[in-house]
Amino acid sequence: MRLLRYIALLSLIPGLLVAARTHETNPMSSPEDFEEGRRLYRINCGVCHGMEGKTGRGARLARRSYRHGNSDAALFDLIEAGVPGTDMPGLWLDEDDIWRILLFVRTFAEKASEVCNASGDAAAGKRVFDSQGSCLACHTVGPRGGRLGPDMSFAGVQYTDQQLRDALLEPSREVTGRYETARLVTAEGERVEGVVMNENSYNIFVMDRSENIRSFRKAELQSLDLPEESLMPAYGDLLSTADLENLIAYLCSLQGQAEEVGQ
Repeated sequence: MRLLRYIALLSLIPGLLVAARTHETNPMSSPEDFEEGRRLYRINCGVCHGMEGKTGRGARLARRSYRHGNSDAALFDLIEAGVPGTDMPGLWLDEDDIWRILLFVRTFAEKASEVCNASGDAAAGKRVFDSQGSCLACHTVGPRGGRLGPDMSFAGVQYTDQQLRDALLEPSREVTGRYETARLVTAEGERVEGVVMNENSYNIFVMDRSENIRSFRKAELQSLDLPEESLMPAYGDLLSTADLENLIAYLCSLQGQAEEVGQ
């Protein structure tokens, strides 16, 4: 995961790793292009997004509208450059191969019947998110909330209701690189807990519980633990079944627009 973060940083340097786009629409259309796009997607994308664009730790691709744009050019640029601040790096591929991947990805819209949907009360779920669940301490919705966890402003288009349920019940089952937990003790005995922002052989950069980004020299630490678990608690024991379903309904309602429930 730390390698993915390193690649993502490199992909931000214009022209270093990625090919320049020379088309506004996808020039690839043959069955051979499609099969090659499937192969390249499986190698580069499938582990995070699933081979049908529905599952995995990455955003759900099996939908008809995308947060970062829907045109061929916008989606090419997204694949090419990645998404800063997330685990999605840019791909070090030539232009034709990126177009071939997009040719395959476009077929996911045909299977986009699975949507984020829940039977709960979204307005009641907003109250759980804002107060009872303390979700705003770590997650952002629009201008509100914290930065320790993923931004949930587009939860309804990024995730299925089952993905949200799994994350709430078993948050440590799939911890993405940007949100890996760090627990350390400094030379002075200070205990720090947070998420790993970056790391190399000598230093580790951590956003602590107060959202301060701090740098530590590893050799000067009394201890450093990087457990494969999330800072987020499992909510199965903290919320009733009704509250959990209401919370999922609220998260499904979040699609990037101004909040409408509970206002």
